[in-house]
Amino acid sequence: MWTGIALLAFFVLTQVSLYGMAAGAGQTAFFGQLRFILASHAGSLMELGIGPIVTAGIIMQLLVGSKIIGLDLSKTEDRALFTGIQKLGAIIMGIFQASMLVMSGWYGVAFGSGAGIFLIVQLTIGVLIVVYLDEVVSKYGFGSGISIFIMAGVAGTIFWQAFNPPFKTPKSF
Repeated sequence: MWTGIALLAFFVLTQVSLYGMAAGAGQTAFFGQLRFILASHAGSLMELGIGPIVTAGIIMQLLVGSKIIGLDLSKTEDRALFTGIQKLGAIIMGIFQASMLVMSGWYGVAFGSGAGIFLIVQLTIGVLIVVYLDEVVSKYGFGSGISIFIMAGVAGTIFWQAFNPPFKTPKSF
């Protein structure tokens, strides 16, 4: 039940557009196939998808594996600390990634403007929601939230493309 609720919430959030971005901004196919892997959707609250969670997880694994952070993951307390730091890292990575997207002009607004800051706040809220949904699925649902979101995004894309007629680019003479 919780997995279904989390998936429904995730799909709804992929349809909630970001407020304040310029018309047509952020809709390019630049991230194309990467969007499948990161379970993200252009121009929505789920623009960053699971990217910040995955990035924070990789960084934490590298830090613990190289003994820069002295955690023993066989201990329950250290695993809980690892998970907490990973969630905090995901939020920090989300703020960083959102700031980089806005600073690069991806949304067609200036970084220091009110609209730019509001976009960063919206993207960060999206990351907070994804972290929460991942936690709910991992704790009460079936499987890992990250895997479920990737699978659902790929399945949704396959479904929509199965019923979408292919278009060919006209040849130029």
